[in-house]
Amino acid sequence: MQTSNCGYGLVKQLVSQKNESDLNLCFSLLLQELLSDRFDAYFFSKKCCHVKAQIEFQFTVHASGVIRQEECNTLLNLFKSALQDLPEHIKLLKQPSRTFFFAKTDIQPLGGLIVTNKVNNPGSVILSDKEEGLILHLLDVYFLQLKLLHNSAIDPLSQLLNRQSFEQQLTDIMHSENCMQTKKTDPENSWFLAMSDIDHFKKVNDTYGHVIGDEVIVLVSQLLKSHFRFDDLLFRYGGEEFAILFSTEHAELAWKVLDRARELVANTRFPQVSHVTMSVGFIQVGDDFQLSELVNKADKALYYSKENGRNQVTDYQQLNLEPQVITDCDIELF
Repeated sequence: MQTSNCGYGLVKQLVSQKNESDLNLCFSLLLQELLSDRFDAYFFSKKCCHVKAQIEFQFTVHASGVIRQEECNTLLNLFKSALQDLPEHIKLLKQPSRTFFFAKTDIQPLGGLIVTNKVNNPGSVILSDKEEGLILHLLDVYFLQLKLLHNSAIDPLSQLLNRQSFEQQLTDIMHSENCMQTKKTDPENSWFLAMSDIDHFKKVNDTYGHVIGDEVIVLVSQLLKSHFRFDDLLFRYGGEEFAILFSTEHAELAWKVLDRARELVANTRFPQVSHVTMSVGFIQVGDDFQLSELVNKADKALYYSKENGRNQVTDYQQLNLEPQVITDCDIELF
């Protein structure tokens, strides 16, 4: 290898990453450094997602930085085919022009790496035994760290994303390339933030106890998971309140998506409690807002829903609220 880093140093770099985007970037750079310019590297990973437990491989790394969609699809199909025909305990598969690396648990594949010989010489050696061993080890470390980061972002009761991860995810969407990428790949789509709250939840706890209250939270969470898409982000914001980040074409369609979720909850029979309802407020995400301002406006739309009959969805933009002006008489210091 052309890199001067030892295996311990590379592992230390991976386990020191504190969020998934930094971990992906670190792993990508390590792969490119290890493989130098002799190879093309393609990495597909199981998407850790709180919404649905399904295997979904995504393109992550390409040493040259350029890849055509059809090339990505071809390699993805090769990877899946090789994985399907491989015994469970095997993590390495050599072919004349490429080497497959797999990260797997006892019950499911997590993802892997395809290294292709750039020289396109079937008789040449793609990787040494030492290089293969190190890449397999780094792959295992990467997925272990990815699992740790994923678990730390999950609320243990609802199995939705937790409040601590909410701010980072929303900031990424507002100010990073996530928002711009959505506009470039699908200019008709926009991101929306919804805040929702289970109506009269205190009464549920007071009447039936906190154990039944927790069951209500779990069931509402499951209903939301079943309704929203794989790439939508669902959070337990606190107590009986949930936050939802999702993309769609326009505000009217966003309202319909949220109203169907509200209706799903309202039409579900809950054990002991029978029926509960949910109020929702939402706003379109824009990079011209401060994070706290965006959350505050979604909350105001939620409060409007609750103060005007509950079990409904309100778009903040339809409220036509005047900006609040703070005067001297509005402030009480003591």
